[in-house]
Amino acid sequence: MNGEFLTLIAILIVLAGAIVPAISLDVVAVLSLAVLVLGGVLSPEQAVEGFGSTTVLVVGCMFILAEALQRTGAAQGIGTLVERAAAGGPRILMLALLPVVMLLSGVMNNTGVVVLLLPLLIAAGQEVNVSPSRLLLPLSYASITGGTLTLVGTTTTLLVDGIVRQTHLPGQKDVFYEGFGFLEILPMGAVFCVVALLYLVFVGYKLLPNRTGLVMPLSAKATRQYMTEIVITQNSKLVGRHLSEFPKLSKKIRFLQLVRGEETTWPPFHKQPLEADDLLVVKGSPEEIVKLLQQPGLEGPEDPEGGGRVVEVDLALAEVMVAPKSRLDHQTVTDARIRDRFGVVVLAVMRSGEHVREQLGSLRLRIGDILLVQGAPEDIDRLARNERDLVLLGGTPPPARRAKKAPLAVGFVAGALLLAALGVIPLLVGVLLAAVLLVAGGCLTSNRAYRSIDLRILVVLGCMLGVGMAAKETGLASRVADFMVSYGHRVEGFAGPSWEHYGVLAMIYLTTALLTELVTNAGTAAIMVPIALETAEKAEVSHRPFVFAVALAASCSFLTPVGYQTNLLVYGPGGYRLQDYLRVGSPLALLLWIVATFLLPIVYPF
Repeated sequence: MNGEFLTLIAILIVLAGAIVPAISLDVVAVLSLAVLVLGGVLSPEQAVEGFGSTTVLVVGCMFILAEALQRTGAAQGIGTLVERAAAGGPRILMLALLPVVMLLSGVMNNTGVVVLLLPLLIAAGQEVNVSPSRLLLPLSYASITGGTLTLVGTTTTLLVDGIVRQTHLPGQKDVFYEGFGFLEILPMGAVFCVVALLYLVFVGYKLLPNRTGLVMPLSAKATRQYMTEIVITQNSKLVGRHLSEFPKLSKKIRFLQLVRGEETTWPPFHKQPLEADDLLVVKGSPEEIVKLLQQPGLEGPEDPEGGGRVVEVDLALAEVMVAPKSRLDHQTVTDARIRDRFGVVVLAVMRSGEHVREQLGSLRLRIGDILLVQGAPEDIDRLARNERDLVLLGGTPPPARRAKKAPLAVGFVAGALLLAALGVIPLLVGVLLAAVLLVAGGCLTSNRAYRSIDLRILVVLGCMLGVGMAAKETGLASRVADFMVSYGHRVEGFAGPSWEHYGVLAMIYLTTALLTELVTNAGTAAIMVPIALETAEKAEVSHRPFVFAVALAASCSFLTPVGYQTNLLVYGPGGYRLQDYLRVGSPLALLLWIVATFLLPIVYPF
């Protein structure tokens, strides 16, 4: 079968995986690579080349470095900055915080930065009576643009660099393209950060919705609402009486359903006599739900893990979010054994702004789900320390276990990256050395270091390097490049003979940006880097402005909650909707497209 056709099928598999969220991205990546091997497009040896590349090894080490900074609390001093800046109002808070977020994202995993600062920003907003919806989307966008400051800022830039380095120069099988320097992307990244900061503070803030978030600090008088089930027992004072006889109760709690045996009654049923074993589906704030459960003869929902009904009502409540690398992803509440592991019971679940109405025990959790849990204070504290699976959204970050090692962690990480930036040592050697020193210095244990590595991302990167190789070797990229160049020659400009190159560059950036919103950053990079290289070759100009356009566009996703993981993380806590991302993100994406089109050839000449 034609190699181009099979490569196109592999790319379409990646696209389909992005459309169907139930399919894991790593599974899609492996399947696409398998198609290329079974079809003879790539030999088994070529297919696994990506897994031994320096790109995959550097990304693995960067997970360890970021974990050490988090575990030692090296970045948690930002909490003091947030508290002070919050007193000046939301714009002062953003002006103070967003540059710090951008700098951190230049050397740390973007998702880790957002997870670290999410509860701090929610609490700070509550201090100045500002909804999370006015603050959390700028947090995500700042982390995304900050990732463009260095080679290690995002895995996307590293992947682009890896594909470039493993691609042969035209007609030279033993000579490869030159990759990126550690700070070579910094000039464009810095411009992107300045543009994003000014836009978010002075324009984007006005476009953000002022909407009650799905989660606020539990200590605050928030207006968030949750649904749960209440069972009336034989000794309840409600038996034989109507809900209308308890106006105070009905005023603060919404009664949504009355379930009696196999029969379900919808409102209004306030004048219907209640019976023992009736089940009421109610909606209210966590505080009011707790007060209701304290009434004699009322029991909470059945434990979804089969431990009987929740009868302990003098316990603490917490709101937690399923973390990005959580082992709970795609597990049911029952299979996750949350009660056995953490000692807390799941009372309710929110997903994408909606209450999940199905049975909690059979509900498959997803990244970004918000759970209302109940348990002893010490159990909730233990849950908060297990930030790999669940992130506590209560205004206080998990306490650092190795705070005394924070200066050491910062020193090792900064020293390694500085030496790599100056060209004293290769980047791979620097991050490997830093990872070893962090473990040897006690900043984190070797077990924690291994667990911090997201193997799914490494698998995706390794597979996408193979897909990129196939797109180049089969000539599929060349066909697309022919179209790009022929389109460019039809552009009649007024800015000199190279104006057509600007048109092609703009098209490559725009295509990459749109694909990133639909596919994944890694998948888009694998598709577009070979096309960018072929386009530069056919246009007889330098490849660097084109591949940097791909790196920047694939790293900047602003238009959808699923385009970038940080966008998904703030979706629930901010109470956002798809139109919010489009309204706030579209002008920013357009601005960066224009800036990139005209500045890239200046920083990296044709």
